[in-house]
Amino acid sequence: MPKLVSVSYRLFEYEEPAIEAARNSETHDFGGELVLTFEGGLRSFVSWVGEPVQYAVGISEASHYVPDAALSDFDVSDTSMWEGLVGKELSLGFVAADNQVLQLSSPGSSVFVCSLERGGWWADELTICKEVPAPYDADSDSWLR
Repeated sequence: MPKLVSVSYRLFEYEEPAIEAARNSETHDFGGELVLTFEGGLRSFVSWVGEPVQYAVGISEASHYVPDAALSDFDVSDTSMWEGLVGKELSLGFVAADNQVLQLSSPGSSVFVCSLERGGWWADELTICKEVPAPYDADSDSWLR
């Protein structure tokens, strides 16, 4: 995959605290979408979707929202959360078949995008974090059942 050039959050009103959390590399969530821009202008839009299970994480070449959705764009490329991925070749892969955790990684750095909201699975929000949350973490095999 080409190098990641920028990362943006498309946020609904009142979701701006996610920007400060990204600056501090803290786990945060929001109901909008994540936009990854690569060399050559290719963009990937990441949001929660209804397949393969309800409230999974989905990737699309176009926004998951209607054009007049009340979303504002915020560039978070230079935040602590994303600094290890911007400017590097990026690998994207789901942690399990239910597509509830997407791992974005480059050598030495990873960010996880999860359909997790305030500790509960099956959410219509994205959670952005540096470590895989349970039950998908390395210490648990419950997602294999």
